Amino acid sequence: MNMSSNELQMAVLKACRGIGLPVAQAQDVAAAIAISPWALKQLLSHLAQPTTSARFEFSAGVDAQNACILRDFSTCADAARLGVSPVVLRELSLCDVIEAMALYRGVSATVHAGGVLLTAEERPVPVPSRCDVDPMDWQVLGKYVALTYVPETDASRLAGAGAGLTDND
Repeated sequence: MNMSSNELQMAVLKACRGIGLPVAQAQDVAAAIAISPWALKQLLSHLAQPTTSARFEFSAGVDAQNACILRDFSTCADAARLGVSPVVLRELSLCDVIEAMALYRGVSATVHAGGVLLTAEERPVPVPSRCDVDPMDWQVLGKYVALTYVPETDASRLAGAGAGLTDND
């Protein structure tokens, strides 16, 4: 199915928020997938994994162990862009999601001694455009988006959920 990059980006943003990612990290993941829609299928497997607590070592560069790509990649990419070297995400392998995030964040990601090495790389960020998405992937993504929905109950309406009477045109 063909859709705009904005539609894909907003669905990925909601899905990332649905699994509990902070807003800033969810925005980065969504923007990366919007310019690299080929990484969506692999993103779905990352959404299904529990987020882990990373351990960071700063004695020589940044060494992140047990990092969650969706939550910790942007921080590590920022360090690489600021000239910190080396920046290594241990116990991870190069994948489509890391490549999409690296492209969006302006870093290079390469395989390095049991992990992924990030280095700054000046290159233009591709312009998002319309893309084709597998309908099954879209359906799975929709399940994560639905995690952001408020239950439809009288209690939720009394608490302010829904449009209310002001939007009845």
